[in-house]
Formats: sequence, C-alpha cells, structure tokens
Amino acid sequence: MAKLDHSFTISSKFDAPVENVFAAWTDAEQLKEWFAPKDYSVIFSKADIRPGGEAHYCMISKHGMELWHKIFYKQIIPPAKIVYTLCFSNEQGDVQKHPMIINWPLEILSTIMLDEKDGQTILKLTWEPVNATREEITKFSDGVFELNQEWGGTFEQLADYLA
Repeated sequence: MAKLDHSFTISSKFDAPVENVFAAWTDAEQLKEWFAPKDYSVIFSKADIRPGGEAHYCMISKHGMELWHKIFYKQIIPPAKIVYTLCFSNEQGDVQKHPMIINWPLEILSTIMLDEKDGQTILKLTWEPVNATREEITKFSDGVFELNQEWGGTFEQLADYLA
C-alpha cells in the first residue's frame, strides 16, 4: 500500500547567494527582520539556533493579536538544509494546541532546502504533520491555501530583506 503524502511544499527564488539566505534563517537578529507573514511583526524571547537548540517567538498582527510559537532545531547543514519541529506555545514557552484552529496538528516537521543556481537561491520549504490524528491531517490538508498565502507573504518579506 502506498504511503499518502500529507505534506505541504512551497518554493521560492531569491536574488541572493545561498549563504545570505541561509544566514537569514539561522541568525536571530536577521530572523527578527522578516520571519512573519505580511502585516505581522515578530519578537524572539529565545533563539538558540543549533541542532538541539530551541527558539521561542511571537508573531504579532497589525491589530495586536499574538501567536506564540516554539521551534525545536533538529538538523542544520550549512548552507543547504535546516530541519526543525514547529509548535504553537503560550507566552511562557509551553507547547500547546493552535489557539484558534481546532484539530490543527500539535507538531509540524519543517524542512528547508537551499540550492544556488546562477547567483540565485532556490528555497524549498516542506511542512509535515508529526504524530497527527486523521482529523488533524485533514485539517492540515484543508489549510493548504492559507499556508500558501502566509508563506508567500513571508517569502516576500524575506526577498525585501535580502534586497
């Protein structure tokens, strides 16, 4: 029986060397400048960006809504690959369910692959629910349009930052 693919993948091209794009993902000071969808700002309360490290941050909408997240870094291979698990959290850093979407997976495995061609960097991001129930996988799959919108806006901010 074939394994069903419940992942979400989005790619983007950046007019910057791969080392610059990699640094934008792995340097906390740079992440603060772009790591949120359009119309959001981001603050980090913790950023230990290394295998085994954690980041704790908040995305704040222009209306003041706060969404806290926690990242658990698994693998970082300069300048080509970053793997981490992403969870929602509270302000204290305790992992918790999505505050607004019932049945959203508790954990998302995030894989970022970077490749440089002709002075441009191609970034491929893949999200996969981890240890998710059937209902959580369905909710995740139903959210692909929104994920495309959110990551598209985030990548626009990254492109502006890299310029």
